[in-house]
Amino acid sequence: MAGEGFMAHAISSLKQNRALLKKRKFKDLRELYKNGVSKTEVEFKKLDAKEWAVLKQSIKKQHQNNLRIELMIYILSLVITFCILYYIYWFIVN
Repeated sequence: MAGEGFMAHAISSLKQNRALLKKRKFKDLRELYKNGVSKTEVEFKKLDAKEWAVLKQSIKKQHQNNLRIELMIYILSLVITFCILYYIYWFIVN
């Protein structure tokens, strides 16, 4: 039957990959866990009122630019779609 060679190769590959993995003990996992959960809070930079205003203004400006770009993409895609549909209709009728 066909395919035995592929399965044999897959099985041997899995065995070799398992042999390459480091054997982990419970102590090692516990140490990894202890080291990983020492500090979970995020510290943000403190901003004064002027910096907040500048940040808000830049975010609003970026949002407006993103909306304009998105609107242009929608309009352009609609125009292209209508042109394609018109040409398809024109070729079918003639």
